[in-house]
Amino acid sequence: MKTFLAAQIGLAPLALFWLLLGFAGPGVALAVGLAASITMAVWRASRREFFAIEIGALASFLVMAAFEVVAPAAFAHAALPLSFAGLGVAAAVSVALRRPWTADYARAAFAAEAASPIFLAVNMTISGLWAALFLADAAILAFDLGGYATTGVFVFGAVASSFGPRALIRFALQRRIAAMEDYRWPAPHFDDPKQDEAAQDQVIDVAIVGAGIGGLTAAALLADAGLKVAVYEAHVVAGGYCHTFLRKARHDGRPCLYRFDAGPHDFSGVHKGGTLDAILSRLGVADRLEWRRLDHAYIFADRTINPPRDWREYAAELGRIFPAEAAGIEALFVEIKAIYDGMFATAAGNGGVPGLLRSAEAMLAFARQHPFAVQWMERPFDELIARHVARPEVKRVLTALTNYISDGRETLSCADMVPLFGYYFDGGGYPLGGSQRLADALIQAIETRGGIVKLKTRVDRVLIENGRATGVALADGRRVSARAVVSNADPKRTFLELVGRDALPVRFADRVAEAAPGPSAFMLHLGVDYIPDCQPAMHLEDAGIGVEVLTKLDPSAAPAGHSTVGIFKLMTNEEARAWFPATGGDDWKTLRFSPDYEARKRAVADAMVAAAETALPGLASHIVHRSEASPITYARYDLASDGAIYGVARSGRMRGAKSPIRNLVIAGAATHGPGVEAVAISGAFAAEALVPGLLARAPAQNATPAAEPQTMSSAA
Repeated sequence: MKTFLAAQIGLAPLALFWLLLGFAGPGVALAVGLAASITMAVWRASRREFFAIEIGALASFLVMAAFEVVAPAAFAHAALPLSFAGLGVAAAVSVALRRPWTADYARAAFAAEAASPIFLAVNMTISGLWAALFLADAAILAFDLGGYATTGVFVFGAVASSFGPRALIRFALQRRIAAMEDYRWPAPHFDDPKQDEAAQDQVIDVAIVGAGIGGLTAAALLADAGLKVAVYEAHVVAGGYCHTFLRKARHDGRPCLYRFDAGPHDFSGVHKGGTLDAILSRLGVADRLEWRRLDHAYIFADRTINPPRDWREYAAELGRIFPAEAAGIEALFVEIKAIYDGMFATAAGNGGVPGLLRSAEAMLAFARQHPFAVQWMERPFDELIARHVARPEVKRVLTALTNYISDGRETLSCADMVPLFGYYFDGGGYPLGGSQRLADALIQAIETRGGIVKLKTRVDRVLIENGRATGVALADGRRVSARAVVSNADPKRTFLELVGRDALPVRFADRVAEAAPGPSAFMLHLGVDYIPDCQPAMHLEDAGIGVEVLTKLDPSAAPAGHSTVGIFKLMTNEEARAWFPATGGDDWKTLRFSPDYEARKRAVADAMVAAAETALPGLASHIVHRSEASPITYARYDLASDGAIYGVARSGRMRGAKSPIRNLVIAGAATHGPGVEAVAISGAFAAEALVPGLLARAPAQNATPAAEPQTMSSAA
């Protein structure tokens, strides 16, 4: 109702025109209406307000004034329908320009919703409706179809404007909630008696395929909820890319032992209250990990930037480096922080895990509390930067961590990019002992709750009966009966191999088959006989490589006086595919030991060492041990399509954990994208899909009591 009344005030000049037209004549009516419209425009301009329909009304008055001068008699006859036609055209133009005129008045009444894309959609509808009604009134008046028709049109519009927006907003929010998940089947009943299980070798509640961090997180949370879980992992170690390995070498006649991380080295969400900290604390294993803050260096041809640990100081430092952009950089960081806070605000009351808003009321409340986040989360991050920063070199610095989630070829939204700024807001950490420690902590949580983690146990098939997942068949011939299955495997392998096309809806199967894998990488692991003077993490922007010296944080990974150096380069899917035989297949042994493959690895590794020497001069002369990981390495160990390390491309991800097969849910980068924190969230969502409300509940009583969460040490 407030919106309708505000619009009436805005259209007061036309109301005066219509009122005077009947008894004072068209000339007087036009003069008074035009004067009132000009006065309104001046007043709006003084307030820096520009209302589309009022500008349209002023334009209509000017057109009518010209018409009255040229043809006063014709104007006197057509004045009333012409005024409505002008409004209709103005309303239609506002819709065409995506500046719906009703939004100008609705913002005051719907301040909480105004930043949402839904607000725009609703006002596009209402403004479009009024455009049609104004033009209908113009036609009724022009053809003298009767006053009742005009009144009816006006009453209909008034009712629609008064009550329609809120109803439309709620309807749109409900549709938005429904669209958050591709599939919405009910959760299984784990307390029902199991049937027809005599032929099975093992009976459990949930079988988890793959012991990546997503699968382990799901398993631990489900075990904490009292379910009997079993995790099956084909590899000899758990953790997916979060695992460590040892390599022996000899130097100066003495043996050397180096510990390397297979993948992640910079973990977000490990600060007190962060996502990983909350999950580990809930499971009682947070005290099993000791984190070290990871500092970065961004190395460009003309400068090196070492971000301070306080994000405000970092913004100020960038302002000193780029003084012309200082104010814009500061404002940009403030806005990014507002979006970041909004994105993680939903963790409250959800076990510390950022969650979905599952009711219109919750979404409206979120919009009131975090309007800027609502406005920008789904928009391109480049647009947000462009509001404040113009120089390309500043943008390169601000997006320096993009390779943590993407090869940069996709358009990334604020929801994609803003979490990366958590490394500035809250810091990223590295666990002493290596990334394997995170997997070990989750395994401990699973096993202390009666669950099992089976290594070197490959799943051949997900068992399906009557459209439901009922267990898994293992490569050794055993069959495991389960109420539900969580797959932490590559989505193509999950659906096209473990499930099979015949069990899937055709469109879904086609979508999975056509989804492009995300980027892969080439990783070089070096053991060196010196301690470089550098930051633990360096990003060589011109060379497109990352260099990590994790012994700066954990010297136990190398002999005294030695270091480990990792050099990392992302590869697009096209580049990664070029490493594989055109005929396909997974004859890794034959491929890995072919002379061409070995020569290619050496050439790439040599080039990466040379590039890294711009940051670590003389690196090549200090190498004691060297090993390489190519896309083939990642495909072999992680069974990932084309050796993808970031799951599928953004366009191929699933919405929600539930699959088209009832009781089969997905954990990992296939739903939430890459990153350890992201896949842990995906695992939590997979558990929540099977046990609704799990995250909001207090931890089960059988959980090991959690020690006080350890704060991240600043020791190097």
